[in-house]
Order: sequence, then structure tokens, then C-alpha cells
Amino acid sequence: MYIVTNTVHLQPGNADMFVERFNREGKVETMPGFVGLEVMLTENTKDYEEITIVTRWEDPTGFKGWMKSREFKDAHAHRGGIPEFIIKNKTTYYQVKLRRKP
Repeated sequence: MYIVTNTVHLQPGNADMFVERFNREGKVETMPGFVGLEVMLTENTKDYEEITIVTRWEDPTGFKGWMKSREFKDAHAHRGGIPEFIIKNKTTYYQVKLRRKP
């Protein structure tokens, strides 16, 4: 399995809007190789809110297909750069062996 974790630090008060935007544009579920998705919100921090988006794929090929897809481009077409309310954005990638499917 290939796991992609995107952790975003946002200025306080912006997390709900960011999660709602992600929910509206989520076409990732229709992509070949897609296994699952989690969106987690941490609000109890002093200086920022944190959103962690985790997608799981059968293998790296599925994720790469998503990144090259029309759906991905459409979901990110409105970006004119990084929105000012995003303080930090970090993406990590893990390839793991499974003993059983989630």
C-alpha cells in the first residue's frame, strides 16, 4: 500500500472552510487504485489549526495517476498560488506492506 499524508497548518479560524472545500472537490474516490481517505482536524493548538489528509493507494501508480488526472487538475485549477491562510504544508509518502487490508 502507498500512503500519502498531507499536513497543513492554517491560521486560526480557517480550518472548517478548508475542510469544506476539500469535501466539495473530492473526486479522488473514483480513481483506480484508491483504497481510502481520512481528513483529521486539530483545533486545539495555540497558533494554528492543523488538518491532516491521508489517502491510501494500492501502489504508487494509483497515486501518480491521480496527480496526472483531469480531476486533480480541475480540483486545483482555482489556485493562484498558496492561499495566505496556509502557514505550512508538508506531504509525506510511505510504501508499506500489509498483513491484512483495512
